[in-house]
Amino acid sequence: MYKILTAILLSSTLLSQIKVGDKAPTFFAHTLDNNYFFLSDTLTKHKPIVLSFFATWCAPCIKEMPILDTLSQNYKDIDFYLVNVGGLKGKEKQESTKVKKLLEDLGISLPVLMDKYAKIVEEYGGPVLPKVVIIDQQGKIAYIKEGYAEGDELVIEKKLNELLSAKN
Repeated sequence: MYKILTAILLSSTLLSQIKVGDKAPTFFAHTLDNNYFFLSDTLTKHKPIVLSFFATWCAPCIKEMPILDTLSQNYKDIDFYLVNVGGLKGKEKQESTKVKKLLEDLGISLPVLMDKYAKIVEEYGGPVLPKVVIIDQQGKIAYIKEGYAEGDELVIEKKLNELLSAKN
């Protein structure tokens, strides 16, 4: 019975995984400054979007964040967002303080969305961090990367260039 339940859970998890070509799941979040963010509104701009899921305790995330910040400065026609998944119910204020301190220490200027219940990252395939998801101009998933390795930015840049050249 245990094996059957495990198989059902695993298969339902795998079936819920997003993949390249899928329509991007829309969501609502608060920004780090406690403003409202609706992905559905951002999608109406028909610009590529980069979402990077991170946590303040995730060392690979911390390595990747400055790279994404630099990319955002080089790709002004693309919207970049960091999505913090480290806050738990009742600890949002503490997590916000940690995120602000981390951004300040790293010199990061990217906007941050707070996924305080880790619901957004679940919609985007689960909590492997860091996770970068690129959404194309039509609102479809164009790229998904989990984890971080030196040189990942070259692959991300290539994908961003493809999306921008497809626009023209």
